[in-house]
Amino acid sequence: MARQVLEGMAFEPLELGLAPRPLEQASTSIGLVGAPVWMWVTNAGPTTWGPVEESVTVGGVTVTVTAAVEGVSWDMGDGGRVMCETPGEAYRQGLGVRPSPSCGHVYARTSADQPGTAYAVTATANWTATWDASTGASGTLEAPQPASTAHVRIGERQVIETG
Repeated sequence: MARQVLEGMAFEPLELGLAPRPLEQASTSIGLVGAPVWMWVTNAGPTTWGPVEESVTVGGVTVTVTAAVEGVSWDMGDGGRVMCETPGEAYRQGLGVRPSPSCGHVYARTSADQPGTAYAVTATANWTATWDASTGASGTLEAPQPASTAHVRIGERQVIETG
């Protein structure tokens, strides 16, 4: 019964916030090698972050399933992975070049050698699901792990001294 309840729950993909902005939002956006990249979830809510709780009663037995995201695994496209336990904080103009207080990454190389000259950044929501029955039984279920991808271009700035 618990598996059926879980399968009936709606889990939606995350919408990704990135600074520098993803190419899907701003085709001329570019970040810099060595500068902090901020990552966050723009649509954190019940169907993207949880918690979601649903129950069903069959034959006098009630089963309740609770699902929530434990964190987001960010594959940064350069071999780096970042695990963030919160949806993160959105970058705002005026914050300058500083590391994210909750979820960030720094690229060490440009994205020039990547397809489309951009890193593919994939965020996977790590959902966990537990169930409890009115009989006292309980357990965990393998939950969906929806993923979303955005692309970020990283360049470098060089200073040339003369004379």
